[in-house]
Parts: sequence; C-alpha cells; structure tokens
Amino acid sequence: MTKEVELSIKTEHGVRVSISEWDDGGAWLHLQGRHSTMSSVLTRDEAQQLLAGLQAILAKEETA
Repeated sequence: MTKEVELSIKTEHGVRVSISEWDDGGAWLHLQGRHSTMSSVLTRDEAQQLLAGLQAILAKEETA
C-alpha cells in the first residue's frame, strides 16, 4: 500500500499553498487566499519545470 503525497503550507502573507498527487504521476496545486482560491492540475513535466524554477531561485538566493 502506498501513501498519497500531500503537503500544505501557510505563507507569511496568509496564503495557503497545497500540493498533492494527481492521476498518472501529475500534481494538483491549490492556492487559497483572502477572498480567492485557484487550483491547477500539472502534468509530471510541468511539475518538474516548476520545481526546477523554484530550485534556481533558491540557489541564486544562497549565492547572493
């Protein structure tokens, strides 16, 4: 039995960001803020592109 991956964080600006598994190796991304909510299904490739972008941003911050 495999456990579904799910993560939810609340940012310092009060936005809740959630991510969970989606069909065929994709991901479901959900953002919820004051008076708003938005979600999107990401393919595996799109999720990897998002991850690479975040890693590039964080790597740049470490060297600054």
